[in-house]
Amino acid sequence: MTQHLEQIGLDTIDAFLNSWNSRNAEQWADSLNYPHVRPSPFGPIKIAPTREDYIARVDYQKVIESGWDHSEWDYQHLLHLSPRKIHVAGQWSRYSVTGEAILSAPIVYVCTLVNDHWGVQSRFGADFVDENTDTTEMMSRGLGLIQDFVNNHKNRNQQVCAELLNYPHYSIGIGELDTTNSPAEFNLTDGTMKIDSLTAIQTGQHSLNASVDLQLSLNGETQMIQGIVHVNDRDGHLGIQAWSWLIARD
Repeated sequence: MTQHLEQIGLDTIDAFLNSWNSRNAEQWADSLNYPHVRPSPFGPIKIAPTREDYIARVDYQKVIESGWDHSEWDYQHLLHLSPRKIHVAGQWSRYSVTGEAILSAPIVYVCTLVNDHWGVQSRFGADFVDENTDTTEMMSRGLGLIQDFVNNHKNRNQQVCAELLNYPHYSIGIGELDTTNSPAEFNLTDGTMKIDSLTAIQTGQHSLNASVDLQLSLNGETQMIQGIVHVNDRDGHLGIQAWSWLIARD
């Protein structure tokens, strides 16, 4: 089962990049699941409720005018597996016809199974930095912020937890998107959280994608869950912009 899910995760993001290279908006839209959202540290965060909404926004011409010929994977790394949701880290680069790299983007992909279709439900975009850029401070601040959220959740400090998010805040479900638009709308979930592991997956100067293994205790039972948390600096505020959780597999 594990090997099967691993292959599904890789096939799902391959379909995403291959259909992008096809320059066919309809085919590219078919590689996704909806509602679709791409949180990142830059620009407005747009939601495509449906396939038709997504197709209407696709503009290949601007990318072609940048000199783009095709995109390739720099790496792919499976993070978390479950029967209906898979997290995969990847980075693609755009290349010109002569093989010159134009742009690179590190992203965590939330792949889901909706109506018997595996597709990318969300893309958590981190900002690209080269190997000479020091991202130690962002990594430390971002991981510390996630730990602070869990600590304050344990203490039932709703106000502090709300202040540790960026808004709109997105929780990625399976074929669902839960959006919290302001601190006043935020409500603590039930249960007690304890972090088993917390790892930076992709770190830029303005954002962090982290992997979290979490013990969630509720009504006397403890369940292991795994998640991807996207932290970014928007408008001068470092906060958690989005997360996606799944039940850990043994």
